[in-house]
Amino acid sequence: SGEYPLVTPGQYWKKFRTSFSDFIQLLVKQCQYSIIYDQYLMDNVISLLTQLSDSQVRAFRHTSTLAALKLMTALVDVALTVSINLDNTSRQYDSERAKGKDKRAADRLEVLLTKKQEAEENMDEIKNMLTYMFKAVFVHRYRDILPEIRSICMIEIGVWMKRFHQNFLDDSYLKYIGWTLHDKVGDVRLKCLQALEPLYSSEELKGKLELFTSKFKDRIVSMTLDKEIDVAVEAVKLVISILKFHPDILSDKDCEHVYELVYSSHRAVAQAAGEFLNERLFLPDEDAVRDLRTKRGKKRLPNTPLIKDLVTFFIESELHEHGSYLVDSLIESNPMMKDWECMTDLLIEEPGPNEEPLDNKQETSLIEIMVCSIRQAATGDPPVGRGNYKAQKSARETKQIQDDKIALTSHFITTLPQLLHKYMPDNEKMANLLVIPQHFDFEIYTTSRQEKALESLLKFVQEAVDKHTDNDVLETAAQTLEKLCDDQYPIYSRCDTHRARLLDMV
Repeated sequence: SGEYPLVTPGQYWKKFRTSFSDFIQLLVKQCQYSIIYDQYLMDNVISLLTQLSDSQVRAFRHTSTLAALKLMTALVDVALTVSINLDNTSRQYDSERAKGKDKRAADRLEVLLTKKQEAEENMDEIKNMLTYMFKAVFVHRYRDILPEIRSICMIEIGVWMKRFHQNFLDDSYLKYIGWTLHDKVGDVRLKCLQALEPLYSSEELKGKLELFTSKFKDRIVSMTLDKEIDVAVEAVKLVISILKFHPDILSDKDCEHVYELVYSSHRAVAQAAGEFLNERLFLPDEDAVRDLRTKRGKKRLPNTPLIKDLVTFFIESELHEHGSYLVDSLIESNPMMKDWECMTDLLIEEPGPNEEPLDNKQETSLIEIMVCSIRQAATGDPPVGRGNYKAQKSARETKQIQDDKIALTSHFITTLPQLLHKYMPDNEKMANLLVIPQHFDFEIYTTSRQEKALESLLKFVQEAVDKHTDNDVLETAAQTLEKLCDDQYPIYSRCDTHRARLLDMV
């Protein structure tokens, strides 16, 4: 009928599938000390599953392949136990033999030798079973017409490689995953990448992957553009592991390929690419800022070189209207994105003796990035076009937004007037800077007695309207005034007076 337990939807059958797999693992576990070596139980079970896994009937083929591969996984666990016992026994046997003749216990030596030989025989037998089932089931089924069966093969071979790498982690087995990276079904490609991920993020296994990586690296890098989003995200994660453990293998071109993804319209892909950037370009370096001071002797903050690198990256991307995309890719994974003190220091403070000053383009780009990060921190919303916008925020997200809003207001209340004063003649910079007060928590003006700073801000808004003819600057100034002149805040009367004065002037 086409309906059978492994493909029947619903919670009950999902649980059945797990219980079925657990049952096979438990069966082997309970029989691991003698029964599996009696050449009766295992021979019959393996023979039955091998025959059925070749059946024309999909239900038999699917079910028995799952059973056979789970059986192999259970045998891998037994092999690990036997391997540990064999190592221990061999060590004890060698140390007993190394003793002088008068101290050596002959009967103990004999017992240990028998134990060692038995463990070796058991190990050979399990390896034979694994090799036989691999050739009789896996090699035929990893390219089965049914994608679910191909997925099962990739999941389990990944488990064997991770757990029993002495036996399975070599190119004669790895090639099956490499070939399947080209599978036409997204879920199968995803399972391949997920099988490789733990292998690549292990210090002790990295030496065994070099040949595989040189052969299949280009394919893995190209999968970061996979049309299936889950696959693309997993591919970026895998490239991050390759970068960490095999840094020499990725070329600059490979890295640039991943860099561009921070501008992807898919948020999950962009944030994964942001993690890659953090690992490749934005690693904190204490020494780089140890002796850096501004002209008047203020110590530069640790994120200074990283923010400069970020600005350079943004300029070189040549996607200047996409600052909000870049910020969204990094804001959750890199604390420098909310280091507004470091950003404003770079803009306001004169560079010290060992520093290159920022040029005009760098200043404009830094202001763009800073304003985008303020907007996102104060609203908690990703940029338009990055989807998954939730109207309902969790309590934790709401608290984070409130904390960020207080932090940015407390900082910019005093620094924004200095920025407006410095960049008053520049249209583009002013259009951006005048947005900042729209994200303030206006209560802070009264609670922290910052009436002077408010006066200063209002004076500069008026000056901007007086001196500029650029539409963007005037429109932003008007929107900011509208926010400031909200009668629910205690600062209303002061702002309203300024607005009236401004209108008279106009």
